Amino acid sequence: MPNKSFDVNWTDVTSKHLALMKAFLAQFWRDEMKISTIGIWSARDHVRSACLLFMAIVTLVSFSRTASAQAVIAQLSDIHLCSSKAPHAAINLTSAVQMINRMTVDSVVVSGDIGEGPTCWLQAKSILANLKVPVHYVPGNHDVHTLDVSVYRSIFGSDYYRFQVKNVDVIVIDSQLLGNYDNYSATSPPPLPTYTQALSAQMLNWMNSLVTTEQNAIAAGRVVIAVQHIPVARDYGFPPDTKPYWIISDPYRTREMNALHALGVKNVLAGHWHSANIFDWGNITWHVAPSTSCLPWGGTLGFAVHTITAAGNVLTEFVDLPNAVP
Repeated sequence: MPNKSFDVNWTDVTSKHLALMKAFLAQFWRDEMKISTIGIWSARDHVRSACLLFMAIVTLVSFSRTASAQAVIAQLSDIHLCSSKAPHAAINLTSAVQMINRMTVDSVVVSGDIGEGPTCWLQAKSILANLKVPVHYVPGNHDVHTLDVSVYRSIFGSDYYRFQVKNVDVIVIDSQLLGNYDNYSATSPPPLPTYTQALSAQMLNWMNSLVTTEQNAIAAGRVVIAVQHIPVARDYGFPPDTKPYWIISDPYRTREMNALHALGVKNVLAGHWHSANIFDWGNITWHVAPSTSCLPWGGTLGFAVHTITAAGNVLTEFVDLPNAVP
């Protein structure tokens, strides 16, 4: 399957900036040569020459701002190292790292289901250490269960936090504090244990504590996005399995959505479904990355690359892993 692209060709945009600047400078040089040859400078010549040079400088500044304002984030998801369902997971992850290193990206996020326990997490970290850009980890339901988040924290640090990439503030959310995903076969949402309910409240309070900061950031021209493992809702029928395992259910869905809206979040990066998907739900666009390891719903193994523009648009491209097998 070819790469799915929901992007514009920013290379073309910046090439147009450069071509326009080159044209202005070429005309400026021709005028200068002509004037120096005939030895006559009129007021009109001065004005024309100055205008051409000014337009070249303006174009260069515009190009520089466009390039620097964009943040490019590669997203790896559902790596599942050591899973019996993904015997080639380590090979596929290594291939993805090599591909990303050949790209121009600013950062990498790993949106959950990293591996089947601490030993496998450390193996994943050793492979991901070969990336040339910073890596940010997000827990998945194979990494964090209802009573063992402390184990994850001992390896990766905080399970929810905030980081910055250029002009973008990224809010990392632990979706396993927004539901009980321990029982895959449950037909209704199981309750969270009391201990995890308290952790959930702490995370939501933390999100709400950032509202003023992020609203001020947006007013100053920054962009705010979020990343978590489990999407908040289905893409109108996908996944076709109706079990609550695949999404966040109420009351936590409403609590999170209220916080996301207050924060000014318009785009969320997610995983969990092992299938490339982009859909709108609750006035937020959800960008679901494919898996690098296995395909419960079919499709193609790969990863996502997101270009976040200065205007706050998230332009997503899904990149296939060539010749990869689950």
